[in-house]
Amino acid sequence: MKIAVIASSPAMLALIEGVLEKNPGDDQFVYLLRINEQIHLERIDLFSTNILILDANTVSDADLKAISECTKQHSNPSIFYLCNLHSETALMSLMRSGVTEAISLPLIDIDLNSAVGRIRDRSYLSSVYHARGKILAFISCKGGAGATFLATNLGYSLAEDCQQKVLLIDLHMQYGDASYYLTDQMSSITLGDIVKQVGLDSTIIAAAAMKISSNYFLLQAPASPEMSVGIVAQHIDNLLTVAIQDYDFVILDISHTLDALNMRALDRADMIFPVMQPVVPYLRAMTKQLRIFSMLGYPENKIKVVLNRMDSMVNLSEAKMEDSIQKKIFVSVPNDFVSSAESVNTGISILKQSPDSPVSKEIRDLAVSLSGKIAKSDDRSLLQKIFGMD
Repeated sequence: MKIAVIASSPAMLALIEGVLEKNPGDDQFVYLLRINEQIHLERIDLFSTNILILDANTVSDADLKAISECTKQHSNPSIFYLCNLHSETALMSLMRSGVTEAISLPLIDIDLNSAVGRIRDRSYLSSVYHARGKILAFISCKGGAGATFLATNLGYSLAEDCQQKVLLIDLHMQYGDASYYLTDQMSSITLGDIVKQVGLDSTIIAAAAMKISSNYFLLQAPASPEMSVGIVAQHIDNLLTVAIQDYDFVILDISHTLDALNMRALDRADMIFPVMQPVVPYLRAMTKQLRIFSMLGYPENKIKVVLNRMDSMVNLSEAKMEDSIQKKIFVSVPNDFVSSAESVNTGISILKQSPDSPVSKEIRDLAVSLSGKIAKSDDRSLLQKIFGMD
């Protein structure tokens, strides 16, 4: 099952997480905090969530309204409300709004576990939504860090080296250019043309996406800013819900500016890869970005810091940078400016154009670790490798 928690404080979030993850099984968890005391349900994919857990000191009218609107529009999720229930009136108000389980505070483990068990045992769970793929989000901590380059090339390696079916979605709503890193072709259909369609399905996505290779597809950002007008967070939710049923990996290329659309995409991601370079302004930007991620309630293991263009000539060691940002660097991509620039200028993946580049090797290793698949061997002749022949 997929269980989402929106807690009133970090302490309560940690308490609920501790109870749920004692016996996690195959459950997936999303942990978030209230924003200015409000639930903000638009951050959650309500279609795929089985249980939503909320807590509050007292039952508020704002919570009742949000819950009522949610339950009117969605059969999922079952809503648990943790609260100091002082009156029968408060309990009745929660029930009328659509709350499935009202659990008294202070929280007792068995109360929450028993409620989860009751939902698990319901017969309709046999047909519950199951995602096929994982969502990976790449976001620069500061403009120009190289997130788009890494996202597009990781997608290529997952598709070609690891034989995974991959969809890259360019979420730069103003002047997205992810396609230029992979091809010199342009599609006449973009994300803006399909995302607002009623009844969006995998067939529509497949028709709109550019085919980069047999396993790799790219959905372009709107061709101009005005074409993104009217796209809201729920549209992104719907798109991702459909996409992860048909692809092994959905890679999101996200602008470093955090707005409602980007926050929803980050909420949905299984892993977030914030990208920086070994330069002081990027370290400062990364520190701020990680602080925001912490405020949003993202678990530590969801955030995977990427250091791009690392060079032995840089006088900042990885250890010093980790100390500065207070987080371990997940992967360090070496600097190979010539090969990288040639790749971008020609619109050909660096893994195809310069397969022996140290950048290609690092990206390939990352793809293997994420997919659990052994990279396909390169059986081309030496002459073919020299001249970049397929």
